[in-house]
Amino acid sequence: MTSDSSDPGELRADAEPMAASEPAQTNEATPAPAPSDRPRSRNRRRRRRGGVPDQRRAQMLDLLRREFGLRHFRPGQEQTMRAVLDARDTLAVLPTGGGKSLTYQLPSLLLPGLTVVVSPLIALIRDQFEKLRAQGIETVRLDSSLTGTQREEALTLLEEGEQKIVLITPEGATGSRFKQRLSDNSVSLLVVDEAHCVSEWGHDFRPSYLALGALAKDLGRPPVLALTATAPPLVREEIVKRLGLRDAVIVVRPVARPNLRFEVVDCDSEDMKRRELIQHLRRLRRPGIVYCATVKEVEDLGALCKLARIPAEIYHGRLTKSERDHAHKRFMSSGKRIVMIATSAFGLGVDKPDIRYVIHYQVPGSLEAYVQEAGRGGRDGLPARCILLYYPEDLAVQRHFLSDGPASRSQIHKVVTGLSAWSADNRPVDAAVLAMSTEVGVTRTKAVLEGLREAGVVTHDDAGFMLAGELRVQDAVKLLSRRNEERRTTDRRRLDGMVNYAEGEECHVMAIRRYFEDAEPTPCGVCDICEPKLRRRRRRSKNRPSRPNSRE
Repeated sequence: MTSDSSDPGELRADAEPMAASEPAQTNEATPAPAPSDRPRSRNRRRRRRGGVPDQRRAQMLDLLRREFGLRHFRPGQEQTMRAVLDARDTLAVLPTGGGKSLTYQLPSLLLPGLTVVVSPLIALIRDQFEKLRAQGIETVRLDSSLTGTQREEALTLLEEGEQKIVLITPEGATGSRFKQRLSDNSVSLLVVDEAHCVSEWGHDFRPSYLALGALAKDLGRPPVLALTATAPPLVREEIVKRLGLRDAVIVVRPVARPNLRFEVVDCDSEDMKRRELIQHLRRLRRPGIVYCATVKEVEDLGALCKLARIPAEIYHGRLTKSERDHAHKRFMSSGKRIVMIATSAFGLGVDKPDIRYVIHYQVPGSLEAYVQEAGRGGRDGLPARCILLYYPEDLAVQRHFLSDGPASRSQIHKVVTGLSAWSADNRPVDAAVLAMSTEVGVTRTKAVLEGLREAGVVTHDDAGFMLAGELRVQDAVKLLSRRNEERRTTDRRRLDGMVNYAEGEECHVMAIRRYFEDAEPTPCGVCDICEPKLRRRRRRSKNRPSRPNSRE
């Protein structure tokens, strides 16, 4: 079997990286106790203190127990929900598995109007829709997987005004049809899930998110709640700017949960890396996930697991929908304990609390992506292992992806030339039509158009895009090429951050928290850097003579 780095141009993973899945918290917490089981001493202490009771907190806790079967908020949840209910714009950076979805689900039951939730991918929308409906919360979804009849039924339900939540893609939310049908509804909250997608400097930039800044105004400017699991300070600043958050409350929690054990296994060859993988897969308790950077590696490892008689499924964007659905269903089945070998396309809608390990077989492109994918383990709060098999030769794959990143100068030239031709005839053009006519991909075409719109040289309405005035093609190419080079530089720095993590000597959690500029980090005590030191320290403590040790 050959290494991906031999010809990365043929091995490209899915073009659209996936964002992290947000599980329903109901599967991950202890049910509320009966009133008789609740500790009385705490209640007596509260009565002795006196003072005015916190009615809002009591109301939220009542809903938490009654509607969601939970008894405690997770760190950051209550602060986020209080800000939302105070009609404040809010950015919440909560770790994967930290219960982000509850921060809009619970307030939606207390707010008088509709909660509009913009989510990046259909799989996540479908997953959240099914859970909300199962909980009895009036919810509709609008995405491209619906038939024309189903879409019309959903829009009719919205017009009737009885729904509490609508789940929709950014393309659908910014479309004229949705806004027209919603015009008579009062929107109490706009939620932008996976908000890091709005940042050009984030690890999962999506051009369609750039249009969400104007959506709040179109909806009557309700409070905006932006949610993400990973956002360093630079990305947080851009989220606030692009979404137009006003005097925003910013809630940031540490990205690495304490039940995750981070490990790095240094490999000096592809053969060694494969031996390490098979040993881990045979020894570790399943279910688990193995992430690869390329489709070819997923296929190769799937075949290897079959030879080794390790129960496994594969998942990537080149499989048919039925093949992906079959693999997803088999992995999610409670009776199956198998390994999922996948590209970053796997993760959305994966509400499986008992994943015991996440192994990265190849180096991901950034520490943000790594932490987000690793965070899919141990959502039940029990220990889970996050293992990176580090082989420096794999960096060639990520460097190839970086060179193939934003639109090239020739692609920018084609898009601007095509747009100029349409505008010369005084005709607006849709991004998909322009992409087809210029033979540039839709994602890159949208990125070019949004960049031009942000620069003020392109206008956009329901009919499409048009030049706002005279624009020399070369000037546009120069402008966007400079922006793209800045982004490539940022991407290279993020990859360098991943390398520093893999090759560093300090506690892995400290390295992660330092990268995200969390509060002053301390050693986690459980990663493969900390744990051997702890074992040696315990042995020294047990065998230490009565006199002081001269080495200490």
